[in-house]
Amino acid sequence: MPLPITTITAARDYPAKEQLIFAHDLERYEMQRYRGLALSFLPIRPSISRLMAALGVECEQRLIALETLAERLHLRDCLPGGRPTWPQLRFRLSQAQPLYRFITDEAMACHTLAYALAAAHHSRQISELVAQSSRTAEVETLVGHFIEQKRNECDLLEQAQDKAYNTMV
Repeated sequence: MPLPITTITAARDYPAKEQLIFAHDLERYEMQRYRGLALSFLPIRPSISRLMAALGVECEQRLIALETLAERLHLRDCLPGGRPTWPQLRFRLSQAQPLYRFITDEAMACHTLAYALAAAHHSRQISELVAQSSRTAEVETLVGHFIEQKRNECDLLEQAQDKAYNTMV
């Protein structure tokens, strides 16, 4: 059962450290998802593949911005650093294998774009909650900038989805 909206205000008690960790984890997950989607769309829709790759790069830039802010707030040690070692990376890729398959037809492309759009909206909503619950002006400002970027992502994905649906018709 979802928590009542009033419990969201309890998130104001979380320090900037935990909000940075949460935002960092969200962006890292988003980056991995967009990179996987870029690979998935490559065979049938190279233009969407490039869009997904560009959205993954934006996530990477947001990660860098979060790390820079963490350094300014003297909280850099709380964020995970560097690339995972090869066995961890290989294990993660093997787990992700069922999620990212090559898209082979237009129906599959439309379905995958719908998934990507839903995930983008969800990510934007989570970022909005992080910004609302922030007690640190720097975190709130940075995440507010992320929210604008995520709105643009949603718009781009909606346009790609519309084009894909029009192609099917």
